[in-house]
Amino acid sequence: MEEQNNQNPNSEIASVFESQQKTSITWRTSTLEERKGRLKEIRNWIQANHSQIHEALWKDFQKPKTETDLSEVFPVTSEINHALKNLKSWMKSRSQSTPLPMLGTKAYIQPEPKGTALIIAPWNYPFNLAIGPLVSAIAAGCTAIIKPSEMTPATSALIEEMISEIFPKDQIAVFQGDAEVSKELLALPFDHIFFTGSPQVGKIVMENAAKNLCSVTLELGGKSPAIVTESADIQDTAKKLVWGKLVNCGQTCVAPDYILVHESQKDLLLSELKIGIQEMYDSNYEGIEKSPDLARIVNDRHFQRLDDYLKDAEEKGAVIEFGGKRNQHHRYLEPTLITGISDSMKIAEEEIFGPI
Repeated sequence: MEEQNNQNPNSEIASVFESQQKTSITWRTSTLEERKGRLKEIRNWIQANHSQIHEALWKDFQKPKTETDLSEVFPVTSEINHALKNLKSWMKSRSQSTPLPMLGTKAYIQPEPKGTALIIAPWNYPFNLAIGPLVSAIAAGCTAIIKPSEMTPATSALIEEMISEIFPKDQIAVFQGDAEVSKELLALPFDHIFFTGSPQVGKIVMENAAKNLCSVTLELGGKSPAIVTESADIQDTAKKLVWGKLVNCGQTCVAPDYILVHESQKDLLLSELKIGIQEMYDSNYEGIEKSPDLARIVNDRHFQRLDDYLKDAEEKGAVIEFGGKRNQHHRYLEPTLITGISDSMKIAEEEIFGPI
């Protein structure tokens, strides 16, 4: 697979794109049952290859099976079931009232497929955020090319295998590779681009889309605060914060990035957060690193980035209240609580995307 990914697929990308454009014209008149059939094929493949999905996510993240089901598989199958239930009404034309100058006329809104879609998926939820958008594209009657993340090679290979078994390339295709493959894809005049990732790359996607007047869906990251007020139920709040922060080892774009807490609640919140982490990942006091329920950092580069954040914060006066242990060989970073943050610290400037 490594050798295949290093090949220059430019000519194949252009060829597949052109073939999908032709297919998309045919798919404009696709029936309800045809679209439902495609969605059911995806669902059937997922159900038949459930264990392979678990294995791929474990290879990339050491993601626990339960967490994979909750955050990768279930959202996709739920999306499919929702589309199957509602697709008939989504495809129907809807009558629309006309203004007085158009007296005597009738108007209606007719949903139509956009055409050919590009889905650029991120590494943090590599199955969910590649196949979930694909469900929407297929339900809308669109052909699609998926560019999975090169940072999760096992899951990306599984996605390519899955799509190739279900669809010919002139309908749905997968192209693996690095930023050069994304660059080649973004140069093409897609009818819609669905991108999940950083604001920096989102700007590049939007710039390229603008050249072709292509509509975009951008799901971008940021620093999400958790605000804990004076009246909050601290025990309940702490449990929710621990779960929301540490699922996928904190590598979630909507995970709470930092906490703003009323001074009267600070000490109690810290205490309950420590208890919550201990109960969730080390209830037998054998060490969190041995927990089968905590995923790992995706790769060495991101581990080093998080390690640098902690070192920089400590050098500038921050205090580690809990955790902080690291094992670079296993890309293990212990869930960490840190206080005394100032605006000059890297950890205060960038999205953390880790269990800190």
